[in-house]
Amino acid sequence: MHDHDALTERLTAAMQAGAQQARAMHKALGLPIVVWRDGRPVWVDAETLQPVPEPKPPAPRR
Repeated sequence: MHDHDALTERLTAAMQAGAQQARAMHKALGLPIVVWRDGRPVWVDAETLQPVPEPKPPAPRR
């Protein structure tokens, strides 16, 4: 794997983990969250959010 591919994977994992944490926090606090749906931002009530799985740890550096 190229260094660029490893960096892309780590950045993608970090962004996904951040999104999961934000979703979990909004759900826990009962606050709506904005999601991208059908090409536009949409407010979603916290009650309708699905449970958030634990984020995967980022791949180790090489």
